[in-house]
Amino acid sequence: MNWHLIRAFAERCNAFGTAVPEPIARGLHLVDVADAHAATPAGRVLDLTDDELRDRVTDISIRLHDRDGIGSNRGMAPGVRAVHEALRREVIRDTVPLLEAIIIELQPRFDEAIAPLVDAAQRFGISYDTTSDAVIDQDDGMIAAFRAAKKSWFAVQPIASFRILMSTAFGLEPTGGLSKDFSVLFAAGDNWGQGGKYYLEGKTQSHLDWFALVAGGLRLNGISDVHTKIQNRRARPIAQTVEPDAELLFPEDPFFGPLPSYPS
Repeated sequence: MNWHLIRAFAERCNAFGTAVPEPIARGLHLVDVADAHAATPAGRVLDLTDDELRDRVTDISIRLHDRDGIGSNRGMAPGVRAVHEALRREVIRDTVPLLEAIIIELQPRFDEAIAPLVDAAQRFGISYDTTSDAVIDQDDGMIAAFRAAKKSWFAVQPIASFRILMSTAFGLEPTGGLSKDFSVLFAAGDNWGQGGKYYLEGKTQSHLDWFALVAGGLRLNGISDVHTKIQNRRARPIAQTVEPDAELLFPEDPFFGPLPSYPS
């Protein structure tokens, strides 16, 4: 939950042709204004009036006031930091209620992008481990499905990455940040994990295994969908719901991490 992620979210909105939520657009503008205000005034001094010169002296003194060498606690820096933090809290609070509409807007794109992979898995039993050698002697339908699934795998990634960014940028991680498992964001049913079960090699710094997720159906879940799924699972007996590695933490960047190599 920082300005880097919020700015990245705005860039993703633009990339998908989705309107940037007004609180974010306004917040980013004000952050830029605050940063620019901290800059030392520049320009010709000789042309200033007496009052303008006095203001210039005051402005420069405030910005450069640093008698003890602790620059980050002097001048404009403390005020800029306070404004950044206040804006961040307000932008997050005002934007979260708007995310559901963005997800709903993206759902048809997600369904269209993932459809060939779902078809390949359900009709032909193709999985992540299926190789071209395994299908080369099969009928044309299976070969075509295998090729389409490969394209589908990569076509769905930008949408999935954007959905994950919504969670990380606004403090909506499915397990409260205790795990980096985001499979619940894309599970139509109960086919989601808490410790990497639906990730390649079980490592959440790598990619979700879309083929494994297909078994229970795929869906781009909204904020309320995810909340309901998590609450329903928590309500069940622990012995039935906790995965062996559910408490493990997996370091990774805020998005998916490196793309896996697709079977040749």
